[in-house]
Amino acid sequence: MTIGTESPAAKPEPVVDSAHYWIFQSGWTVEQPSLPNPFPSLDDALAAVGKWCASAAVREPRPSLPREVVIVRQKAGTLPRPGKKARYRFFVIDQPGGSGGDGTEPSPWWGMDTAIGELAAQCHSGTLALADGDQLRISCRQAFSPSRLEQWKRRRERFAAWTFGAMAVALVVPLIAILVWLVIKAWPALSPAFLWENPRDSMTAGGLWAPLIGTFFLVFTSLLIAAPVGILAGVYLHEYARDNWFTRLINLAVVNLAGVPSIVHGLFGVGAFVLFAGFGRSVLAAACTLAVMTLPVIITSTREALAAVPVAFREACWNMGATRWQTIRTIVLPNAVSGILTGVILQVARAAGETAPILFTGAVYFVPVPDQGLQSFFPYSLTDRCMALSMHLFTLLTQVLGVPESTEYGTAVVLIGMVLAVNSVSIGVRSYLRSRKKW
Repeated sequence: MTIGTESPAAKPEPVVDSAHYWIFQSGWTVEQPSLPNPFPSLDDALAAVGKWCASAAVREPRPSLPREVVIVRQKAGTLPRPGKKARYRFFVIDQPGGSGGDGTEPSPWWGMDTAIGELAAQCHSGTLALADGDQLRISCRQAFSPSRLEQWKRRRERFAAWTFGAMAVALVVPLIAILVWLVIKAWPALSPAFLWENPRDSMTAGGLWAPLIGTFFLVFTSLLIAAPVGILAGVYLHEYARDNWFTRLINLAVVNLAGVPSIVHGLFGVGAFVLFAGFGRSVLAAACTLAVMTLPVIITSTREALAAVPVAFREACWNMGATRWQTIRTIVLPNAVSGILTGVILQVARAAGETAPILFTGAVYFVPVPDQGLQSFFPYSLTDRCMALSMHLFTLLTQVLGVPESTEYGTAVVLIGMVLAVNSVSIGVRSYLRSRKKW
């Protein structure tokens, strides 16, 4: 870096007053003898800074300027005290070559020689004047380096990232610890036989096959009921329904239905399906209750997935002469299928872990299930009552005496594992379908 040795501004005869001007570099350290302090005038102090930078340019091919140059006015016979806020502060890039700038941090001067010239001109015009104890700071930084505002923003970003990361760790670590503790407690009971065998000896021994297959019957029967109704309702609300009081009433009902406790859904299932519809306490009544409980999730996910499809896709299809239903069937639904399937699979995960909706509508304490043959895979009909994994866990903990502790924990681990597996499938399907999108 080459720094000019002469200030570009005309230098009048300095005015000597009763004050002295001290120069400090990179903090409060005096450079001797290249900057003999003090100076009789601000003009002399600025000239000394310019000469020092010029001599540094001669000594080094690419000199490094001090981080900061401070000029302090002080009464004669007294020493300056550090720590006072500067009255004037200017910024300069540590190499020449640029043009323009006014010395502010967003628009600094390029090169110390330019800065000294501009400051000398302000000093001669009277716009730059220091009183006793005032400081003038010239901060140097590299070209294209972040400003203080940018550094402050980065520090805030890092602080936010570390804060949210710590919050995530605080949530995840206890969850992992609980899962590990459950697996350790359940390890003596976990085996393939624990899944494939039926409960025996008054459910104090054996496995989980009967409640496990009953859970699958309940979940997939509810899925067959809720998925078509929820998807079609979402399509109607987003693609066909007008913005009127009736549509707003339906949206309000969907939102409120999502916040209803599961035990209330169970009581509704007893009145609507067990008694009024005449299904009795059966797989069908319990599945219908689960379907009503999970409808808001499917409807909401369907509407959000349809809203994510660009309107331009619909307009292009309409311009080709397609009807609204043809556009939905051939363009909108294929592009929204990933979000729709995510909501449907999440419905499966939620329904698998519910106990209250099936407690009064179709779940039973114990049902004998064949141990082998095709009948062991299809032991229930729609009119039968069935065992369920969540109900079975509740029964083991509250109703059955003499159950090994590992069996109780093993039942909980299997239930949690089934929910996690379904959610993992949901994430995998969504990622795969999203990767195939062209927009």
